[in-house]
Amino acid sequence: MKHVMLDCYGANERQLDDMKLINEVLNRLVFQFQLKPIEPPQLLPYYYGSIKEDIGISARVLLEGGHVTIHTFPIRACYFVDVFSCKDFDVDALKAFFMDEFPFNDQTSFIAIRDRQVPCFNMVPYDEKKDFGPHILLELQAKKEPTMEDFFEFLENLVGKINMDPITRATVLKSTINNPKYLSAIIIIAQSHIALHYDYKKHTIYADIFSCAPFNYSTIGDEFSELGKIVSNELVVRGSKHIDKVKSVHIAHLKRCCLYWQNMITRKK
Repeated sequence: MKHVMLDCYGANERQLDDMKLINEVLNRLVFQFQLKPIEPPQLLPYYYGSIKEDIGISARVLLEGGHVTIHTFPIRACYFVDVFSCKDFDVDALKAFFMDEFPFNDQTSFIAIRDRQVPCFNMVPYDEKKDFGPHILLELQAKKEPTMEDFFEFLENLVGKINMDPITRATVLKSTINNPKYLSAIIIIAQSHIALHYDYKKHTIYADIFSCAPFNYSTIGDEFSELGKIVSNELVVRGSKHIDKVKSVHIAHLKRCCLYWQNMITRKK
C-alpha cells in the first residue's frame, strides 16, 4: 500500500483553475500508471471560502483500495496531490508526470512517501503558523466488517466533531458490485479530504485526514475507536504557508527559460 504526497509550489495559476485540464490529467494519470479506478474523476470548484487565497479546485478518483486527489490553490500558485494505491507504482515517474502536466518549482516543493503496510507511530511537530496543514495517516484493525452506511455516517459525523467544513456529502463505493475487495469512502472538506478504505480480506481500515486548517489531532484515536483498534498513527506535515509565490513562480519561469535556451544551443551545435 503506497502513499505518495506531493506539495507543489510555483505552478501556473491558469492551469490550476482549469477544470477541463485537471479532469484530463486525472484520466491520463490513471491510464498511464495502470491504476484501477472505481469511478470517473469527480471535480469540485471551491470559490466561496472565507479566505480568498484558499479558493481553487478539488478533484478526486477513488481507486480499488485507494484514491487520487488533487487540491489546487491558484492564487497561491500551488497544488497538493495524494496517490494512495494497493498497486505499486514508480514514484519518480509520478513526480515527472506532474512536472510535465502542471510544472512546479522543485526547489520549493515537497514529497513524502509512505508504505501504509508498515506500522508507524510518529507525531512530528506541527506549527500552524508555518506549516500548511496536518495529514493524519491511520491504520485500524476493524471491530467488525463495516457497511456502506457505517462509513457514510462516520464521515458525516466526523467532520463536525473535528470542526471541519464539508463541501460535499460523503461518497461510499464498493470496489466491485459482486465480491468486492475493498470498501471506500471519501468526503471533501474545505480544500482537502478525509478518506477511508476497508480491506475485506485483511479486516483492515486505512484512513486519511488531510486538512489545510489545524485541528486537535491528539484525540483522533477517540474519534476512530468506534471503527476499530488503531495499529498505526502518523502525522505528516504538508507544505508551508510562507513560500513567496512571486519568487517561486519567477524561479520556475527562469528554469524553463534556461532549459529552452539550452535545447536551442544544443540543436545549433
